Amino acid sequence: MKRTVQLSRGMCFAMLVLALVSPHLASPKLVLRFLPEDVCEAGKNHPVPSFPKRLLCHFLLVMAALYVVRAYKDISDDIRREKLSFFDAYKRLLAFIMIEKVFDIVCLDQILCMSTKYYQHCYPETKDCAGWKNRAWNNKNQAVRLVLYPVLCAVQAYLMTGGERT
Repeated sequence: MKRTVQLSRGMCFAMLVLALVSPHLASPKLVLRFLPEDVCEAGKNHPVPSFPKRLLCHFLLVMAALYVVRAYKDISDDIRREKLSFFDAYKRLLAFIMIEKVFDIVCLDQILCMSTKYYQHCYPETKDCAGWKNRAWNNKNQAVRLVLYPVLCAVQAYLMTGGERT
């Protein structure tokens, strides 16, 4: 389980780095689509970074995606190698994804996006948008994920262990 937590923390770190550098490297359409609708609309005409910067951003996105795939493979290999029971495998998979989800909701959405005004600094044309004051702007999406993730982890744990309870 310790390795699972370390891998999940690594995924959180990658997400934080991407959230911090993407406003400087990526197209505003890519960055702002994760923010409230009025913020997206206000920032859509923000200057697009140069091609080398956008290329660097896409490279970082690919590297982060590869890290996630590798981390998930490591966890899956550990589950099979250790011959974990369904419940132990479920706990491990759920811990991996829920650490990331809690980090996303608390640190990225509520602190970085809504409290620090970091994105308002990067996109000054969005400064007066009402969306910055609406802390519940993506509650529905997050709630759906918080409900689906345990179910998906149960299915994955079942497939990896054959449902064995030993």
